[in-house]
Amino acid sequence: ILTLAVVLVGTWNGKWFPSGRAEHRASPEREAQTVSAAGQMLRSGLSRLDPLGTNDLILCFNEIRGPEVARKLCSAIGRTNLSVAIVTAYRRRDRFDQQQDVIMTTLPVLDATWKLWKRKDRIYPPRGYAHARLRLPSGAEASVYAVHLKSNYGATTEELRLDNRTKRAAAIGQLISQEPRGSTVIIAGDFNADRWRAEFADETIFEQLEKAGFDNPLADLPAASRATYPSRRHGDSTLDYIMLRGMRVLRNPLIESSGSISDHDAVLMLCQ
Repeated sequence: ILTLAVVLVGTWNGKWFPSGRAEHRASPEREAQTVSAAGQMLRSGLSRLDPLGTNDLILCFNEIRGPEVARKLCSAIGRTNLSVAIVTAYRRRDRFDQQQDVIMTTLPVLDATWKLWKRKDRIYPPRGYAHARLRLPSGAEASVYAVHLKSNYGATTEELRLDNRTKRAAAIGQLISQEPRGSTVIIAGDFNADRWRAEFADETIFEQLEKAGFDNPLADLPAASRATYPSRRHGDSTLDYIMLRGMRVLRNPLIESSGSISDHDAVLMLCQ
């Protein structure tokens, strides 16, 4: 029997949302259709885990253009008590980036901010993180991070791939170091690495998180059911994660297909 202390946690990379293309603006009508379709997709996934719509939500998003789009998506999801807690404001040269990270929630927000990753030893991870401290239904606090780690896009040499792995490891290491051991933490988003694919065998972020006490609920799914980045060309990958510490998953996570809206599918899970 599920209790009122259950929280539905989700993450989704919207793919240059809502235009769908890098450095591109679709027509207002097309973007409105995309926002509406995304809201319907997310509602469908949420209702599969929470048919009555009574559980609180923590939703983390990547590649959202900015605050206005975040608010429109929040409205399209259709939960009247859902609000935008924080939107990052990363810059790209002389303007705001079109790939921002977002946290939405129905829970009380104790604090919300965003930060760029710290730079150390000439390691410059791109972007940063959205962060919110939330009051859980149990009364405990949870520290929630929405992250979009460095990708391997364009990494044609082992030297470049090593540089990308180092940036991902530095980012995750920063989050681990700034949270007290044993605190309740959620790290969600596009990790741009697959825990199970051979090409990521040298990745350290998953071991870093495991050693710091985080659970990876997607590990409970069979290999054929945990892809979040379906690709006929490169093979299916699991790139999007919700890592938990101090919370447990009540049933197997759900991967909700985003169809043609994005190249990433949404990850949803009931947590307590």
